Amino acid sequence: MKVERLTKADRACAVAAAAAHDLNDELTVIVNSVSCSLHLLEPGHPARTLLLDAQSAIQRCVWKTSGLLTYSARRGTRPVNVPMERLVLEAEEGALLRY
Repeated sequence: MKVERLTKADRACAVAAAAAHDLNDELTVIVNSVSCSLHLLEPGHPARTLLLDAQSAIQRCVWKTSGLLTYSARRGTRPVNVPMERLVLEAEEGALLRY
């Protein structure tokens, strides 16, 4: 197995990709909750406006995380199962390795 040091940009990319994947997981739960709530509420319910605003904000977040994932993919970063805390610590220490 070849091991090489990652550049600062590669480390930042790996952290961004890991964060985007984690955020995407959370956004999926929120999107589903908002969608179900909108489906269950009557058309004139006052909470619908707030939920529609939340849905728009969620979509913007999904778009931004998608951009992070696209950027990291172009740099050749592959997602791996590594705890986020470890990635951040290794990135700060400059010790993140590519296997």
